[in-house]
Amino acid sequence: MKAWHSLFVISAFLTAFLFAALGFIAIPYVDEVHQVFIIAVLIGLTSGAISSLIPDIRIAIAYITIILLPLITLLLRIDTVMHLLLALLVILYFTTLIIIILNSYKQNSDLERKKEEVSREKEVLYKKQKTLQNFFEQAPIGIFSYDCELNVTDCNQAFLTLFGLKKEEIIGRNLNDLPDKRPMETVRNALTKGIQTYVGPYRSLRGIDFWVEGKCSPLYDQKHVVVGGIGLIENKTKEYSALNELKFLAQHDPLTDLLNRRGFGDYMKDLVSDEKHKSDYSLLFYLDLNQFKGINDSLGHTVGDEILIRVAERLVYALGNDCKISRLGGDEFIIIVPYVSEEEGAAKSKAKQYAKQIKDIFIDPFIINDLYLHVSSSIGIIIIEPNYTNIEEIIRSADLTMYQAKNSNGHISYYNEDLDREQKKLFGLQHDLAYATEKQQLHLFFQPIVKMKDDTLLSAELLIRWQHPTRGLLTPQEFIPLAVKAGLLSKITWWIVDKACQHISQWKKDKLWSLQYISININAQQLTENHFAVEFLKKLEEYGLETKDIMIEITEQSLIDNFESTQDVINTLRGHGVRCAVDDFGIGYSSLSYLKRLSFNTLKIDREFIKDIERKPQELLLVTTILDIGRQFNYNIVIEGIEDKKQKELLLTLDENLSYQGFYFSKPIHVAEFTKKFLNS
Repeated sequence: MKAWHSLFVISAFLTAFLFAALGFIAIPYVDEVHQVFIIAVLIGLTSGAISSLIPDIRIAIAYITIILLPLITLLLRIDTVMHLLLALLVILYFTTLIIIILNSYKQNSDLERKKEEVSREKEVLYKKQKTLQNFFEQAPIGIFSYDCELNVTDCNQAFLTLFGLKKEEIIGRNLNDLPDKRPMETVRNALTKGIQTYVGPYRSLRGIDFWVEGKCSPLYDQKHVVVGGIGLIENKTKEYSALNELKFLAQHDPLTDLLNRRGFGDYMKDLVSDEKHKSDYSLLFYLDLNQFKGINDSLGHTVGDEILIRVAERLVYALGNDCKISRLGGDEFIIIVPYVSEEEGAAKSKAKQYAKQIKDIFIDPFIINDLYLHVSSSIGIIIIEPNYTNIEEIIRSADLTMYQAKNSNGHISYYNEDLDREQKKLFGLQHDLAYATEKQQLHLFFQPIVKMKDDTLLSAELLIRWQHPTRGLLTPQEFIPLAVKAGLLSKITWWIVDKACQHISQWKKDKLWSLQYISININAQQLTENHFAVEFLKKLEEYGLETKDIMIEITEQSLIDNFESTQDVINTLRGHGVRCAVDDFGIGYSSLSYLKRLSFNTLKIDREFIKDIERKPQELLLVTTILDIGRQFNYNIVIEGIEDKKQKELLLTLDENLSYQGFYFSKPIHVAEFTKKFLNS
């Protein structure tokens, strides 16, 4: 084509040169009539050539220029008016012809461009349609379309595969005829309300259950008129099942399959937000296994776990579906019986019935690995009042009630508001106790110990008091158990030891020291701390005291409870000359066997043995027996709690070498008053 085009151009140009040369040569030698004829022929040739050469304006313009330009030049050279007019006419014709060629080219170009644009648009539209068709057919989610009468007009292969259908089974079918009507509201509303979503169960024509996520939107024509709808459906069955499984695992105890703490919390939120909770009482049973720790420790966790599984099975079997059972952890279970009655009396009656059912599951032993294991339970019972929504407070009250049940007859206890208030007070007191030393609220009191026969001062017992900002002066019986429970005993004990050493050291510097010793109370648990004996001896050395200056009193009960673990510490202290006394003697058990094994200095007989000696002579005989035992083991004997003259006189008849302390001689007094009253004098 390129070679042909080149040959055509050369031929056209040679022809133009030939015609131009003939005209240029002939015109000067002919008359005017023939000149006009030649000019007309040349113009005609150019005019005819345009129709053939117009597809390439470069050739057309060059062709007419080759023919007409020499002609114009020639006419301008002939100096006549006629030739000048002919030259102007040819120039005008040449110009007009050029304009016509350019305009024609522009029109042709615009037309071609429009044709190309239309062609491109058609191609783009075709590609889009093809892409959409491919997307529709190959999309990994189910797609279907329907008209305004809800007749299915089309669907893709994923839709057919999802529901196991053939195309002829669904195309043309009215969606209202499908057996599962649950998604129909979404399908209908999409035609009038825009995009709609359905997430939920669906049963297919084949009777297979799915969990689907579907979106439907209106389908518009070119005038934006709704002509139907289009739906997208995804099969979320696996995800839904997986989420349900995860939710189950998150809310259930893996050992027993009962609700765990989180599941119980979620259930309680639903319970207190239910409409029935506004009028009905519900029951909560907080259950703890009494012998479980011993079984776990002695037989191992495998047997312990099996016990928990069997307990769960028995609870489910005995209580049925009316109750919601949870295992909070360890050996603690919670049973909820929702909405038992609108009457409180009826609810309490139901609580008794259910408590008996729960108790009865423990009558038969648990047979595990040929072992017959007997387990009992403690049950705290809460009657949840209508409209009460504080879940944390319900659980706290149930926990408190369960621990009350451990110490009650039958191991069943109902929530007691008074005990709860007392518990809260004790907790507040325990909180305040943590800062009592820093706030200088602890104070030392001293009670003299004197000879029975003449009240000669021998020594004194140091006693601690807590000046609470709102509850006044508290005795050790009121706050020391809290200190033990809160882990504050060690802190308080060492504060007492330090203060005792300070006062004795100061009395010695002031030359007021005339006592045999100051006794301080130490809980035997304290002796089990690391290096207690070493730290105690270092404290004496720090203040320049002798080991005989402070005597350690240990209650008989705490000594017996911790005897094996404290014997080495006591022997170390005794080996360095520290005096030790058995406090509150006689209220423990196996006292004689321990007296034999101990080598203490002093035996302090508890006040319980002397408070009734005036009206019960047999009590005096018991005291006589205890005194004989003490003397047998060479103990110095101190009688505690003498409150009147008669008690003193009766005891004096038994042994005038006894020592005593009590309100009859002096109540415990503050250190400043003790110094002034007994040491300065």
